[in-house]
Amino acid sequence: MYIYDDAGLFDVEAGLSPDFDALWSDRCQDAITSLRRRISSGELGFASLPERDPIEIITWAEGRRAEGWTDQIVIGIGGSSLGTRAVLEAMGPAWRAAVRTHFAENLDPVTLHAILEQVDLQKTLLVVVTKSGSTIETMSQLWILYDALVKTVGRAQADRQVIAITDPQKGSLRALARERGWESFEVPANVGGRFSVLSPVSLVPLALAGYDVDGLLGGARRCLDGGDEAWMGLARIAAQHVALGDQGYGQLVMMAYGDRLNALIDWFRQLWAESLGKARDRRGARVNTGITPIKAIGAIDQHSQVQLYMEGPNDKQIVFVETRSHSIDLTIPASPPLPAPLSHLQGRSLSEILQAEAQGTRAALARAGRPTACWRLESTGAASVGGFLAAWMFITALAGELLDIDAFDQPGVELGKKIAHGLLGHPEHGALAGETVPPPGDDASDSWTARR
Repeated sequence: MYIYDDAGLFDVEAGLSPDFDALWSDRCQDAITSLRRRISSGELGFASLPERDPIEIITWAEGRRAEGWTDQIVIGIGGSSLGTRAVLEAMGPAWRAAVRTHFAENLDPVTLHAILEQVDLQKTLLVVVTKSGSTIETMSQLWILYDALVKTVGRAQADRQVIAITDPQKGSLRALARERGWESFEVPANVGGRFSVLSPVSLVPLALAGYDVDGLLGGARRCLDGGDEAWMGLARIAAQHVALGDQGYGQLVMMAYGDRLNALIDWFRQLWAESLGKARDRRGARVNTGITPIKAIGAIDQHSQVQLYMEGPNDKQIVFVETRSHSIDLTIPASPPLPAPLSHLQGRSLSEILQAEAQGTRAALARAGRPTACWRLESTGAASVGGFLAAWMFITALAGELLDIDAFDQPGVELGKKIAHGLLGHPEHGALAGETVPPPGDDASDSWTARR
């Protein structure tokens, strides 16, 4: 149905009305005006992050690396870690970080124990990231890791090995950093977690790893190099997704062709889902809006999900994500000969075959009347990844304006957090614990009807 060109713009093939641009042009301009106003007022800080000079963070990281640290454990979840992971994984397994990076995200004791087994705590930094300072998953794992660190190197040295990235003034983590003398960086007050990848939230651990953070920010800045034309291009992408959603295409599959791209899709899923899934519009009317993001992996999911996309409900927008270049490639040798039905593959590179797989799958979906698009990164290096991150933050924010919802809050996740705290004994949220479903093991928990 549509394809992005190299700058990330759509060219409509099918599925949207021929007069789409005429119908949506004014709405796009209104969305741009509204978003720019919110940015200019200082309400939304994500847009100005690429303009900040990272030299202080780069110089600081060089100094810390010179101390001989071999590993860092990034303790965070959601927007506090997904961006960092996405950027580092885009470099591929052949890239050797200056400081190895491990992620303590989900509350899985087996995973956390494995991290502790992999590192020498005497040579490891703990980088804890939570703006609120009250994130249950992050603070729980921090305390386990900090306790292990204190037992290994002593309290005074442990405090030198903790780096806190949190709110400038308030919250439990900010208070701890002051009390214990932890080195700290600020999450700008006007930048939310899922829009924070170009802030110290990710720049600090990326710089410690030796990543090209200057190149990342440079690529992000170039996202809007075209001025008004670039703004309209991004708004047009947002509008096409919203319009397709209005037509019943309520699921957005992002399918990455290249293992290095997979974590970028994880980052996008949170950005899109938490920003656009809202119960009410700005006037308070109940709208229950949103387009569900789905991750797929090419070519793997050609053998699992594509059958559904081809012949199942026609309710999905499918965006292919590819890279034009690979830092390493392999070629199928000319001998010994493959069986005759496969002989045409000899002499072909794996990247060439992967591209053909993507093109073939997209063409087949288009013939089946399924909406498809393609976003091609020039590479998975810093500049291209920075452009991808910035573009999708703007597209998501503009989609929120078009939907007339606030893309920068997340009220739907707060109740669950409070109930969890109540179940664990928090005095202010104990009453909410009575609203839970029966716990595993109760007879009633075996019945779906009992849970509804």
